[in-house]
Amino acid sequence: MSKHESTAADSSARTTDETPWKHLASAEPIRIRDPLAEVLGMVPDEEPLVVTFADVAKAAGHACPAVAGAYRSTQLALERLYPDGYPVRSDIAVTVGGDSSDSGLGPMANVIRHITGAADETGFAGFGGFGGRDDLLSFGDVDASGRAFRFERTSTDAAVVVSFDPSATGVDPDDSGGGAMETLPRIVAGDADADEATAFRDRWHERVQRILDAPAAGGPFTVEETG
Repeated sequence: MSKHESTAADSSARTTDETPWKHLASAEPIRIRDPLAEVLGMVPDEEPLVVTFADVAKAAGHACPAVAGAYRSTQLALERLYPDGYPVRSDIAVTVGGDSSDSGLGPMANVIRHITGAADETGFAGFGGFGGRDDLLSFGDVDASGRAFRFERTSTDAAVVVSFDPSATGVDPDDSGGGAMETLPRIVAGDADADEATAFRDRWHERVQRILDAPAAGGPFTVEETG
């Protein structure tokens, strides 16, 4: 086997994610079709892209309750809007309840954009409109408590509102993160010992995992169909 062939074989045998994770929660991946990716040959026709929680955590640079809440909110919304098939990018419009300057909302919107492709005016306009996703994500009023997001399937006008109550998870990103955050300043300053840092990370990611495992009802999430 030539050096080139050996390198190619080694490359093909690698996992798709070589990030050396030490602490990361896990979740069911989200499968979503992207017609533009199909046209350009990234994936076979009508086959989905696979977006994992690891993907959005890497894009965000961290895994936290807000990132997990946005991931799970999107997952629950897409399951409701597309019960019989894969969700489709460019067919999903999202309203993020609140203002883009609100604490935590910007990062949550970025997670939703990463999964659904829905973007503001800076998004890709498509080829002659095909595959466009600009002007599909906005901030505004959503009639629900907590962190609220309205997802609309534009081809059918079906819509759902997902609300996420961070305080129900025991760590509220709007309240300095709760008790688990008390050690963080010491870790950042380099004053915490290894045992303190490990205990903090274990508590932190256990709470993130709880969000990702939460059901559609009876926990921090509420999913309601809307007109």
